[in-house]
Amino acid sequence: MKRILASLLILLITVSGFAQVDRSIRPKPAPAKQIELGEYKTYTLDNGLKIIVVQNDKLPRVSFSLVVDRDPFLEADKVGFVSLAGSLMRNGTNNRTKEQLDKEVDFIGATLFTGATNAYASGLSKYSEQIIGLMADVALNPSFPQEEFDKLKKQSLSGIESAKEDPNSLSSRLFNSSLYGLNHPYGELETEASINNITLEDCQNFYKENWSPNKAYMVVVGDIKAKKAKKLIAKYFGAWESKEVASREYDMPAKPAGNQVKIINRNSSVQSVLTIGNTIELQPGSPDIVTVQLMNQILGGGSTGRLFQNIREDKGYTYGAYSNYDSDELVGYFSASASVRNEVTDSSVVEFIKEFKRLQTEKVGEQELQDAKNNIIGSFGRNLESAQTIASFALNRQRYNLPEDYYKTYIQRLEAVTADDIMAAANKYINTDALIITAVGKAADIATSLEKFGPVTYYDFNGEETGPPSFPVPAGITAESVINSYINAIGGQEKLDAVKDMSIIMSASISGMPMEAQAKTLKKRPNLFLTEMTVAGFGTVQKVVFDGQKGATSGMQGSTVLEGEDLEEIKSQGAFFGEAEYLSNGYKLTLVAINMVDGEKAYTLEVDKNGDLSTEYYSVETGFKLLEEASIESPQGEMTVSQKYSDYRSVDGVMIPYQINISQGPQQISMTTTEAKINSGLKKSDFK
Repeated sequence: MKRILASLLILLITVSGFAQVDRSIRPKPAPAKQIELGEYKTYTLDNGLKIIVVQNDKLPRVSFSLVVDRDPFLEADKVGFVSLAGSLMRNGTNNRTKEQLDKEVDFIGATLFTGATNAYASGLSKYSEQIIGLMADVALNPSFPQEEFDKLKKQSLSGIESAKEDPNSLSSRLFNSSLYGLNHPYGELETEASINNITLEDCQNFYKENWSPNKAYMVVVGDIKAKKAKKLIAKYFGAWESKEVASREYDMPAKPAGNQVKIINRNSSVQSVLTIGNTIELQPGSPDIVTVQLMNQILGGGSTGRLFQNIREDKGYTYGAYSNYDSDELVGYFSASASVRNEVTDSSVVEFIKEFKRLQTEKVGEQELQDAKNNIIGSFGRNLESAQTIASFALNRQRYNLPEDYYKTYIQRLEAVTADDIMAAANKYINTDALIITAVGKAADIATSLEKFGPVTYYDFNGEETGPPSFPVPAGITAESVINSYINAIGGQEKLDAVKDMSIIMSASISGMPMEAQAKTLKKRPNLFLTEMTVAGFGTVQKVVFDGQKGATSGMQGSTVLEGEDLEEIKSQGAFFGEAEYLSNGYKLTLVAINMVDGEKAYTLEVDKNGDLSTEYYSVETGFKLLEEASIESPQGEMTVSQKYSDYRSVDGVMIPYQINISQGPQQISMTTTEAKINSGLKKSDFK
């Protein structure tokens, strides 16, 4: 009975309490609490190396992060050597080869990598000394082996080739070079020429001149006591000799006189990658940072931001629209971006600028402001659960000379921001009268409509101004004459008709896959076709064959008999010199213009193969086919697939491209011919 009465009493008290609350009045938020940050210890070795230790024994793991705080500098005609030097440090020391390093790291289940201004190692805390020993070896004794340098240089060139076909990479390059200028450390661009200019000595000199303990911080996080961490670091890094490291200063990039529109033309693009923004002066620790963070959250910090709600949810122009900012000791930036359909590119810019100006002229509502604060505070609180966050805060305090209570009072400062502060920050940091507007897309569809925002200029991959992306086609040149020039360039119709069979073997380098791959293609008249991709250690990954009557695929995903459209597509792939049949097959060919492909003028043809559309580029000078682009549907939406052809060589009088680079979104395949034969006597039994 007593238990029942007690329960009833609690219920009555609760109901009584509800009855006394006016639910129409929103409760006032409680005063912001002061954050209690986790503890950390700091030390400084005699050579100037600063140590920060955050002990966390929740897991038996430890990480060591070495950060070198050097000023950015111009790499001039060797852009890329700084990052290459950083990667190279991990690939061999005076005491261990790369293979030995890999073996020792793998044996203890650790992680070890280096960058231009950092080294990082982590693993089980019982291996703390082995981990710090390996890290010290790569940080203090890099041998810069020539063989590894050559490999990394080749990878850098491959990365540049991939970036040429990636709209987002193109957009990033265009925006940075436009915002800061090519002669600024943040605006320089890696090119084939700059990578080819890099020597091993450049990497060695960068390390010698910039890595010094008096400019470095060692951050330790994990299951290790502070005194032990200090003792280990002193043992392995105490003899590191300090040196004078040059300091560098740069002028703030000039503010443009008005809005400027910069375009990289991609004729195959069905959507434009837009980025809009300006440079800002917002250094780490600035009193304005929390206000700018709130402003950005309201504008475009996620799916609840105004840009997302307007441009995606209301207008349906894009999958997502966001804004961003960066605080930096040298120069920061504000930007907003989205990928939008070509036909609404100008309308999207209108909406971006409208939302910028709305922040500058209309006060943010109380509810919207509080929601943004709650979002940031929630994220901040979750991050505090990580020991890495505590270490990051400690590092920032030392690097940027922040007040001791900078992070402890963070929420108090955030809660104190008002709607007037947001409006003031928007006017201070968003230059709506001097914006850089960059677009990567089909210039023919977007350029004219963007002229209303400012003068339009065109750029290439290297950040150089090119002038309009197309040139008028001379009188007398037609789509038919372009195809006939191509046929003559690769050997002439009579020579092509004499080809009865063809076999080509190519080595394939696939991004993200270290194993060696090989592709084999066989063709025999009238219509036999086989292509097979094999990977070392895996065997046949995929095989496609048409034996004149039946078609099938086989490989790691099983076997399938091809029918209908799939079978017809395989038949078309078996055609000899398919372009030579464009005219006889009645395909619709449209000569659009002359465009530039890697610095070479090319006739641009739109080809309609019975509804299968592609854009193809043929060299004005040689007649060779340089590039083919087409759009396909993928789980990520519409995607451009491109094939670039180069290094044409004669095989029994027929010119064949020995290099083919294929790009499909982030996937890049580089194929190099290792063997090519014509009329070698292939038999029908070869097509099984």
